[in-house]
Amino acid sequence: MKNIQKIFISLAGVVILILVVAVSVISLGVFRQIEESAVLRKHSFIVINNTVNLLSELKDAETGGRGYLLTNNKAYLEPYLAVRGTIRDHMAELRQLTLISASQKHLDAAAPLIDAKLAELAHVIEMRRNNDPAAALTLVESGKGKLLMDLIRVEMNDLTRIEQDALAKSDSDLQKGLRFLFILIITASLIMLLSALSLVYFIYRETQQQLKNLAHTQTQHLLGIQEDTNKQLKQAYATLQISEEKLAVTLGSIGDAVMATDAEGRVTYLNVIAEQLTGWTFPQASGRPAEEVFRIISEETRQSSISPIKETLARGTIQSLANHTILIGRDGSECAIADSCAPIHDREGLVFGAVLVFRDVTERMEIEKGLKKAHDDLNTLATELKRAARAKSDFLGNMSHELRTPLNSITGFSEVLYDGTFGPLNDKQKNYVTNILTSGQHLLLLINQILDLAKVESGKMKVALSRLPMKDLLNGISLLLADTVGKKKLHMQLEIAADLPDIEADELKVKEIVYNLLSNAVKFTPEGGKIGMRAKKTGLDIAVTVWDTGVGIAAENMEKIFEGFFRVDTPFSRVTEGTGLGLPLSKKLVELHGGELSVESGGLNKGTSVKFILPIKSRSVVLDEAKSIGS
Repeated sequence: MKNIQKIFISLAGVVILILVVAVSVISLGVFRQIEESAVLRKHSFIVINNTVNLLSELKDAETGGRGYLLTNNKAYLEPYLAVRGTIRDHMAELRQLTLISASQKHLDAAAPLIDAKLAELAHVIEMRRNNDPAAALTLVESGKGKLLMDLIRVEMNDLTRIEQDALAKSDSDLQKGLRFLFILIITASLIMLLSALSLVYFIYRETQQQLKNLAHTQTQHLLGIQEDTNKQLKQAYATLQISEEKLAVTLGSIGDAVMATDAEGRVTYLNVIAEQLTGWTFPQASGRPAEEVFRIISEETRQSSISPIKETLARGTIQSLANHTILIGRDGSECAIADSCAPIHDREGLVFGAVLVFRDVTERMEIEKGLKKAHDDLNTLATELKRAARAKSDFLGNMSHELRTPLNSITGFSEVLYDGTFGPLNDKQKNYVTNILTSGQHLLLLINQILDLAKVESGKMKVALSRLPMKDLLNGISLLLADTVGKKKLHMQLEIAADLPDIEADELKVKEIVYNLLSNAVKFTPEGGKIGMRAKKTGLDIAVTVWDTGVGIAAENMEKIFEGFFRVDTPFSRVTEGTGLGLPLSKKLVELHGGELSVESGGLNKGTSVKFILPIKSRSVVLDEAKSIGS
C-alpha cells in the first residue's frame, strides 16, 4: 500500500511539473505577442497625438498670421515663429515613429504642402511688415492658403485614420492574446489543483500517523517548558511594572502634550498637558479610538484633517501635521497645534503602537499672521512708491520739454546780445548778459539731464547701437577738457590700453558717460591736483576707471551719491557748479548698456575713483527684446 502511494505521489508530481513547464512556454510566447502588440499600439498612439499637435500648431500659426495682418501687432506672430522653427523636426520625428508604409506616404505628401503653407504665411507677413496690408489681404482672400490648409488636413486625417486602424488591430490582437492566456491559465490551474489535492490527500494520510506519534512526546516536553516560562513571565511582569511607573513619571513631567496608542490606534496614555488640551481625562480616553480624543481640522477649510497616528501605524514612519491645524477639545474649544507622531517598535522591529507629542501654538500663529500682514503692507507700500516714482519721472520729463523752449530763446538772445549784434555793450551790461548766458546754459544742462534721467527711469530711453572705437573716443573727450585742465593747473594721466577693442554701444550716451565722469573729476579737484583715466579689456568687457585726488566722499555719503541732486558738502564743492545728476545719470546709462558702475573713495579730501564696465557685445535688455521681436 505504501509503494502504491509513493508511485501515485511521483506521478502527480511529474504531471504538475509537465503542466508548469508547458504553461510557462506557452505563456512566454503569448506574452511576447502581447508585448509586440503593446509596442505597435504605443507607436500608433504617439503618431496620432503628434499629428494632431502638428496640425494644431499650423492652425495657430495661420490664426496668428491673420491677427498680425489685421492688427500689425507682432505678438500675434509668436505661434508662426514657433512652428517655423520646429515643424521640420516634428515631421522628421513623425517619420521615425511611423512604422506603417501607408502613413509614410501621407507624410511625404503633406511635407511639400506644409512648406508651401509656411511660405504663403511668410509672404503675407512680409507684405504686412512692408506696410502693404491691401496686397496681403488680397493674397489671403485668393483662397490659396485655405486650399493648402485643406489639403494638409486631408493628408493628416488620412494618416490619423491609418494609425487608428492599426491601433484598433493592435487592441484586437492584444485582447485575443489575453483571452487565450486566461483560458490556458484557468485550464492548467484546474488540472494542477486536482493533482495537488490528490497529492495533499495522500501526504495528509501519511503524516497524520506521524503526528499522532509525536504529539505525546511533545506534550510532555511542552509542559516542562511552560513551567519555566511562567516563572520568567512573573519576573518580566514585575520589571515591566517598574518601567511603566518610571515612564509615566517622565512623560508627565514633559512640557508638551503626550498621547500613546496601541497598534489599533486606541489610547493607552495621556499626560496632564494632553488632558488639558483635549478636554479628556486619561480614564475617560483610555481604550477609545485616538481620532475620537484627538480631533483635528484644517484652519483654512474647516474640514477634518488626516490623523498622523493612522499614517504612523500604517507606514511605520514619523509623521507631522500640516501647518494651520486646529485641535477641537471635548468641550468644543479650539487651539492651533503643531505635532510629531512616531512609531513604537518591539524587539523584532514591528510597530505595536504610536506616541504623539503636540503643543499649543496659538500665540505663535497670531505672531506669524501679524508678520505676514506687515509684509503684505510693505509690499503694497513698495508698489505705491514705484508708481509714485514713475509718475515723478513722467512729470519731470514733461516739464523739461516745456521749459526748454523758452530757455533756448533766453540763451539764444543772450548770445546775440553778447556778440554785439544789436550794438556794443558796456562792461556792466556784459557782466549781466554773461550771468544770464551762464545761468541759462547751466539750467539747460540741468533740464537735459533731468529729461534723460526721466527717460531712463520711465523705460523710454533707447540705445542706438553702432561700432564704437573706444580708444579714439576716450582720447577725444580728454582733449575736450584739456583747456579746463590747463587753466586749473591739474596733472592728467591717461593709461589707455593699446589693444583696447571697439565695442557695440550708443556713441552719444557713452560720450556723455565719459564726459560726466571726467568733468566731475576736473570740477572737484583743487588746483595742482591730479586726475586720470585707465581703460583695458577684461574678458568679454572693457573696464574704464576715472580717478582724481580731489575732495573725495565721506563714508556716510557713499549710499547717497546716486540720488538725484545730491552733492558732496565741502567748502570747495559749495563754490563749484554742478547739478548733482551727472553721476546718477551715468550709472543708469551704463546699466542700460548691460554694464555696471561703482564708486570708491578713501574719504573727504582723499580723492575718488569711478569705474564702469561695458560689454564688448551689448547685453542690453532693451536690445534683446527688440531683436527677438524683429526675428
